[in-house]
Amino acid sequence: MKTKYALPMVLAGSVMLSGCWLDDDDDPAKSSVRVIHASANAPAVNVVVNGTTVISGADYKQAAVLTPNAGQADLAVDALLPGDQTLRVIDEKGVSLRSDTKYDVIAVGLVGDESQPLEPLVVTDDGAREDADSVRLRVAHLSPAAQKAVGGPVEVYLSVPGANLDDDGVLSFSFEYKAVQAPIEVPAGNYQVRVAIPGETPTVVFDSGSVALEAGSDLLVGAVDNTSPQTSDDAGTMEVETNSPISLVAVTGTGAVIELYDVNQAAGVRVVHNSAGTDPVQVLVDDSVAIPSLAFPGTVPEFPVLDEYVNVPADTLNLKVALASSAQPVNEAVINADVPFEQASAKTVIAVNAGADIEPLVVDDSVRSIATQASLRVIHGAVEAGTVDVYLVPTAEGGAGATVLNAEVNAPTLNDFEFKTNTGYLPVAAGDYVVFITDQDGNELLKSGSVSLSAGGVYTAIARLAPEDADNTAGLTVLDDFVMPPT
Repeated sequence: MKTKYALPMVLAGSVMLSGCWLDDDDDPAKSSVRVIHASANAPAVNVVVNGTTVISGADYKQAAVLTPNAGQADLAVDALLPGDQTLRVIDEKGVSLRSDTKYDVIAVGLVGDESQPLEPLVVTDDGAREDADSVRLRVAHLSPAAQKAVGGPVEVYLSVPGANLDDDGVLSFSFEYKAVQAPIEVPAGNYQVRVAIPGETPTVVFDSGSVALEAGSDLLVGAVDNTSPQTSDDAGTMEVETNSPISLVAVTGTGAVIELYDVNQAAGVRVVHNSAGTDPVQVLVDDSVAIPSLAFPGTVPEFPVLDEYVNVPADTLNLKVALASSAQPVNEAVINADVPFEQASAKTVIAVNAGADIEPLVVDDSVRSIATQASLRVIHGAVEAGTVDVYLVPTAEGGAGATVLNAEVNAPTLNDFEFKTNTGYLPVAAGDYVVFITDQDGNELLKSGSVSLSAGGVYTAIARLAPEDADNTAGLTVLDDFVMPPT
């Protein structure tokens, strides 16, 4: 079956899994189907078996194991689209499942990419092993980004940590995009995984560092597109340091997923001055000045486009904010907070509130593009506005001369939206919109101009006091795909 958004048969994750669709027969023979979502720009889906939804809201880099009765089953997939809409993209009747075979069904490819279309990769496995205490591995090339970057096969090396690639005892194999290496068994212990571009001297594009592999484990290790943030040590020019194009997901027999990043990948941070009543500030990281002066409503990086962050180590860091005029910022900090930064994470640190009440609001970011929606996040950072309602109105209804009361809006998009609340990334249909913000009495605090949201775009808007007004009128600080990079 072909549709506008062609999705694979099953995608899955750390999601709701129901067993009610199973047969009521006494001890029926079971099959095992492990399902993996490995498509970076595909939406979440529901999986339907024999007419019942058994997996809800499955998303990227997630996996689960189903144990249907052996025999024939009806399988379907519903893509989750904006506006609580679903689209049935797969509807397969009478699929045969054997009790003596394990199935891996992997979503691989990209939505809307004709050269690397999204499709199911089905792999069967008998589960046989020679040693119950060994580590059993299969490796799959599931990364369109790596395929585009390399243009051919990649080489994978498995070794003890620190070994040279040409040392004796280093296991290596070469394979193409969508290929799966036959099962191998190695003793439990610490290993290093490296992925390289072939050549007389292979070019390593991914290095796991030392990884512990436990006795008895059975892992499918997939190279997938790395959707973590790009970072730079230079907060002024944001000359981006390129991360590895891939990360590795190791999927266990129970469907648990462990993600491994390149050992050199750090974390990323952005800083926003959103405290209207506070003078320019300086920001210290572990008591060293990182940003000497940042005025309301400024940001670092200055142009906070999607996927550009300031590089920070993966660690818990102490952040202090003091007035830029302070000669002793360590002792005169108005904000003093310890913030954990996980490897490959992206965070925006927002200075909110005012005066003696200034505080940090730390939000976790995503830079992943989803082809079937615009991803819109709204953060309430305007203490002056109190609790508000937010309306997202099509421009045709909310254009020139319109108010929120005559914009044919029955209910706010965000009702009773409180200070410091973060919506998360809302799926929105692509189109042109006007944003209204009102107080609880319906008084208009903000009406934006027409804003275009594109499918695949990721957008963040932070509510703040409008600096040009003195009557607590709301404004918006915009980040991500709202911002055009400097030319």
